[in-house]
Amino acid sequence: MKILALTHENAHEVLGEAESLIRAQEILILPTDTVYGIVGSAKSERAIKKTFSVKNRPEEKAFPVFVESIPAARRIAHISDVKARFLESVWPGPVTVVFEKKEILPVILTGMKNTIGIRIPDHPFLARILSLLDFPLFQTSANISSLPPAKTKEDVLRYFSKSNQDIALFVDAGELSGAPSTVIDYTGEHPIILRSGLISKDELDRLLGL
Repeated sequence: MKILALTHENAHEVLGEAESLIRAQEILILPTDTVYGIVGSAKSERAIKKTFSVKNRPEEKAFPVFVESIPAARRIAHISDVKARFLESVWPGPVTVVFEKKEILPVILTGMKNTIGIRIPDHPFLARILSLLDFPLFQTSANISSLPPAKTKEDVLRYFSKSNQDIALFVDAGELSGAPSTVIDYTGEHPIILRSGLISKDELDRLLGL
């Protein structure tokens, strides 16, 4: 596992390396607006299977995805105009929204389910990567399943040693907030909050007009 500390001076170089590795179907650990995450091409069964393995994660558990924009989300999921307007109020940000999926991405990504969790992250480095790609990134917290997510370099190295050959690159951006995203099920007519996170239930109720 190669480690690069992200700075203003080397951001362009790190971005280029990360993009190349993702296109080569490798998996990376990148900073997000919540915790460190393992990411890879959502089109790559190889990368998805490798991530299940390094996390010791059961394959029936789905991976959510990062997308660049709401139109990109609508290409992979059934999102009505009403639901898209709600997304405009919470994205980019720490809100994962679950929709019925379209049959575009590998079934292993979603644990054989007919739904998919989607988010636009509010993180400049991730936003730049997504702008360079024409496909979503699957994402999952950088940890071993059932253990706390990684917020620091020390956390990452405790879970995944430098000698780990399955993870191609770790981009170290310092300590992250550590707060999880809020998760909303919007497969039906009305949204249901599945997990509270950085955005409170009261704030979501306001956005939803409840």
